[in-house]
Amino acid sequence: MAYNNAVTALGKICQFHRDSIDSSQVVPAWLNCLPIKVDLIEAQAIHDQLCSMVESSAAELLSPNNQYLRKIVSVFAEVLCADEELASEETRSRMINLLKQLQETLPPASLTSIWSSLQPQQQTALKSILSS
Repeated sequence: MAYNNAVTALGKICQFHRDSIDSSQVVPAWLNCLPIKVDLIEAQAIHDQLCSMVESSAAELLSPNNQYLRKIVSVFAEVLCADEELASEETRSRMINLLKQLQETLPPASLTSIWSSLQPQQQTALKSILSS
């Protein structure tokens, strides 16, 4: 539980105090802690926070060269494919919308590269989710 709370706190630092930190060090460390799977209440909060960060600072989180995009898509895939309620329905819907936006804006080669890094069952599930 303490680990989950620390990950949430680190995410809040990334979100609200990014001018005071070396985000090139802290953001990847935070993303590597995701998704949270043990404490479902904390998981829902942190995954919602990730969506907020992607929505509000997409350019920063995804650049340079979309360096965090692969990890963000991987987290979204794990959360959307999990049996547990790792995200609220609202957050799941936001994740799906963000993935659809990526499908529309990324070059096909980039999207294919990101998709190929996912597990086969995640690829299948996401394709089904995004086509509906």
